Amino acid sequence: MKHFLLLPFLAIFQLGFSQITSTAVNKSNFEASGFPFKGVRVLTVENISTPSEENYYVFSKNERGSDQDELYIQQFKKINDQWSVTIERTIAESGIVTSVWDARKSFFDADKDGQADVLFVYSKHPKGNMDKQISIALILIYKNEIYTIENTAAANYDPMYDLYDFNPEDLPKPVMDKFEEYWMNLDKK
Repeated sequence: MKHFLLLPFLAIFQLGFSQITSTAVNKSNFEASGFPFKGVRVLTVENISTPSEENYYVFSKNERGSDQDELYIQQFKKINDQWSVTIERTIAESGIVTSVWDARKSFFDADKDGQADVLFVYSKHPKGNMDKQISIALILIYKNEIYTIENTAAANYDPMYDLYDFNPEDLPKPVMDKFEEYWMNLDKK
């Protein structure tokens, strides 16, 4: 009898936690697959799924040695068995080269809405000197939007972040808390 009383509790408990699944994707195979990503070189690609959605997050670049470095950030979502672009942003600044920190990323569902909330990090460097970091940026992809916080070496990475492209009050508190917590724990140098 005790087991029957425990089952409804476990079912309710399970609903409170959304499962995020990250599947490894081989960059070379992905580049050759014909998947319609922008750019010619894949820097990182992640296949992230929840029980209610499947996504590819693709960071790619233009041709190596181009006059202007361009970083393409795209989210593809599977809708009715077709892959559709839901986010597309290009990072291109004169004299700047970007570098994606492949080992620094996070996938979660802070607001428990069944959609993946994802964090990626990239840095900016002067063209021709990848050893000198100008700034670091953390992007949050949340509900088909990109939110960015950035900090500069010129400010010695203090205050917490000196550049951002959104109103922090626009994000739900659990999402913003997770965004800031990740940023605070990130070694920015």
